[in-house]
Amino acid sequence: MNLIDLELSISSVHILQMAGIWDLEDIITMMDTHPATTSLALARIKPEDFAEIVAVIKKRTENVLDNP
Repeated sequence: MNLIDLELSISSVHILQMAGIWDLEDIITMMDTHPATTSLALARIKPEDFAEIVAVIKKRTENVLDNP
């Protein structure tokens, strides 16, 4: 899922894209490969945008775990 598909603020999308994060898969991958960069980017975005990202990742993870 592309970041633009989520209802995130432009400033949060910009921060994430500057860190090399263009979609939700990038967040998961970057947490493995570049955890400091990813954590700093996530810490700089708006709290409501962070909450939306976490909710989408949680829902996606639950679907994957429910359907092996």
